This record gives sequence, C-alpha cells and structure tokens, in this order.
Amino acid sequence: MSWDVPCPRCSGTGKNTEPGAEELSQEELRLRRRAAQFVRSAPVAQKLADLKEEWEELKALATSKAADAEVIPFQEYIELREGDNVITRAHKTANTHPACPDCKGKGKELTAEGKALLEFIKRWPPE
Repeated sequence: MSWDVPCPRCSGTGKNTEPGAEELSQEELRLRRRAAQFVRSAPVAQKLADLKEEWEELKALATSKAADAEVIPFQEYIELREGDNVITRAHKTANTHPACPDCKGKGKELTAEGKALLEFIKRWPPE
C-alpha cells in the first residue's frame, strides 16, 4: 500500500524546471534566459564540462573510499573552485529552480489512501 507517489508535474524532483510568468517576474525570467544562454556558449560550456569531469572524478574517489562519504553538490564545488565569478553566478541563476507549485517542493503527491490517512490523523484523538 503506497501513501504517496512522485509528483507528476516535477517527476519527484520537487523543482519547477520550466517556471512561467506566474512563478517568476519578467525580470527574473529574462535573467534566467540570458544566464542559460551564457552557460550554453562554447567557451563557458567547455569550462563547465571540465569542472564537471573533475567533480565526477573527485566524487567517485570520495565514494569509493568511504561508503557514507558526503559529496558536495556540483554548484557548491564550482563556487569553491572558481570563487564568485560570472560563470559561477550564471550557472547558479540558470540552474536554480523554484519549488513545484503542485507538491510545494516535496516531490511527492498523496494517493487516495494517503489522503484518507492524513484526514484520520488530523481528527485523532477522537473527542
């Protein structure tokens, strides 16, 4: 019996990767588009690909030595490695997504059984 399933809109990520004007202002949308375009340009894309490859190697090394090793996310790695520069800010702007409006960032949606269980819990203890 499953009480929740992955959100159909965000596929369980909890992020809205295609925000529209209802979630972001026109200025934020314009800035995201420009940042994404900048990140896809050839020299920047090559630099990010090199950093991603380096991060993947370090991640594989860290997880091979200790099964429970925590690996920082790629965005944090870029910020540590490159500091605060144009590429770092553009990558962050282009890849920071608002929460999914349907699941409110949880990535899961309650099934009928889950909704019934939640209603039961809200009514408990009986008066």
